[in-house]
Amino acid sequence: MFNKSKFIWVATVVLIALSGCKGNKGGSNKVYKDQVVIHGLSDAKGLNPMTTSDAFSNSYISPNIFQQLLNYDHETMNLVPVLAKARPQLVQNGDMAELTFELREEAVWDNGQPVTTDDVLFTVKTIFCPKANTDNVKPGVDFIKDIKTYPDNNRKITFVCSKHIGMEDGTGGIPIIPEYIYDSKKVLRKYTIAELISGNSKANSDPEINEFADFFNSEKSNRDTTIVMGSGAYRLVSFETGQRLILEKKKNWWGDKLAKENEYFEAYPKRLVFETINDFNTALTALVDEKLDFIYVTPVKEYVELDNSPKFKQNFVKSEPQMLAYQAIGVNGRDKVLTDQKVRQALCYLTNVDQIIEKVLYGKGIRTIGSILPMKKDAYNSGITPYPYDVEKAKALLAEAGWNDSDGDGVLDKVIDGQKTKFEISYSYNSGNPLRETVGLLIQNSFKQAGIKLEIKALDWALYLDELKKHNCQLFYQGWVKEPRPDDEKQIFHTSSANGGSNYMNFGNAKTDALLEQIRAELDVTKRNELYKQWQQIEHDEVPYIFLYVQNFRNCVHKRFENTGAGPVYPGVWFAGFKVKEGYKVEGRE
Repeated sequence: MFNKSKFIWVATVVLIALSGCKGNKGGSNKVYKDQVVIHGLSDAKGLNPMTTSDAFSNSYISPNIFQQLLNYDHETMNLVPVLAKARPQLVQNGDMAELTFELREEAVWDNGQPVTTDDVLFTVKTIFCPKANTDNVKPGVDFIKDIKTYPDNNRKITFVCSKHIGMEDGTGGIPIIPEYIYDSKKVLRKYTIAELISGNSKANSDPEINEFADFFNSEKSNRDTTIVMGSGAYRLVSFETGQRLILEKKKNWWGDKLAKENEYFEAYPKRLVFETINDFNTALTALVDEKLDFIYVTPVKEYVELDNSPKFKQNFVKSEPQMLAYQAIGVNGRDKVLTDQKVRQALCYLTNVDQIIEKVLYGKGIRTIGSILPMKKDAYNSGITPYPYDVEKAKALLAEAGWNDSDGDGVLDKVIDGQKTKFEISYSYNSGNPLRETVGLLIQNSFKQAGIKLEIKALDWALYLDELKKHNCQLFYQGWVKEPRPDDEKQIFHTSSANGGSNYMNFGNAKTDALLEQIRAELDVTKRNELYKQWQQIEHDEVPYIFLYVQNFRNCVHKRFENTGAGPVYPGVWFAGFKVKEGYKVEGRE
């Protein structure tokens, strides 16, 4: 179950001067547009919340269009009801549990029809529909075994689940999509949810299912303004590749009457504009010129130097809430050069993480040893000592693994599958991210000292994601965003997530899968924390990732806004809640 009190201390937010400004600074008569302009380093991958997995799409944009039954308050991290009237009733029975939700009576789609349990049932069916590209979502809800609906009440629905640490968060956290738009022919009604979960063979070969999946996975369902529609406050009005994506506030949105309930019913700006600028220097220039209202600045040097700009200090404030995320370098363990555990550990000894934190993050990072965040003290394995930077130790491990410089050219080699193989590998990252590039340059230099040649490859975001899914990357930079609920690592580390899921490292075996499954089913917090510590020891020894650090957000927000909802939940703010302070001039307002 979600343990909200466990993480309350995390909500202590370093929020720098988000208040105090009254009126346009310096007596300016500037009239601002009724909008928030938000920076994106790349375009959203798509806007079908069931088939996309990137954080920009799912955390920045989609929550303004689609709603969940429950969601996390950005500041407190508590679950709050959104489409549901309240948090669910829970009934436990042996190894099974039932969670019953009731939908809000006020909730309607854009055509005026109510949001009903038919829509919730349809949404869950899409996750288990054959050939729908939902492999990134399945591991988070695969504990759902059936769903009960009630003929006399189309707002009441019960999830039947095998016991799982994230039952409430998982069922409540599914973005609900309208059946009348995404399945106008009601194809999925031919099958029960239990049949789809069990992998019904008839559904697998059903031409109508294939036709539905083709549409559901298509670009049209991810970008078309007549398709991308939810029950949230905003609708998609344009999506220009490489330019911007614009959401516009709905007139007479049903949720306006509930604005005092929680932040998910606060929607003040007329427009939310997501501006794509691939180069950070260009983006920071646009910020200082007030062409952007919000940016998360990944390069720390540039973030620090913003304080030298009078224009920045006049119009913007910095916001640094703690971030529920970790940064790491992925290691493809099935690559023939990297398959040996000693080789992967050698790479850890060659990665000077303390130098990265000092030189790249200007000390604004905390080193971590695994996928469990250090802030989760009871689950964090503090008994593990991080790999120190030790070139000689790395050389010794590589020699034990059979690598040596047989021809004296400065690059290690080894005979693999009968072929002399040079130790030449690549490090990939998404282009336009100087922090990730700098990390690559630093490890390139230290790898060279041990006889490893490292090629650095900057890839366009979409290509980068595709290459990861195809396991074509040997080393790659990753940042994983986490939620406040107990950690469930199946999506990222289970072998079932290697093809189509997020296990880009090709990591795992029967033993690690069994431990992950045990963690997911352990509701006793003390026992689960012990299992988490075993898991971190495996991560440390097997090295699916070279774990680097955790950090705070480095957000910059225009001073005209208040009520930003700054907190640890990604992206650290709630854009729709941005409210213009009294005294600032906004077009169309008195």
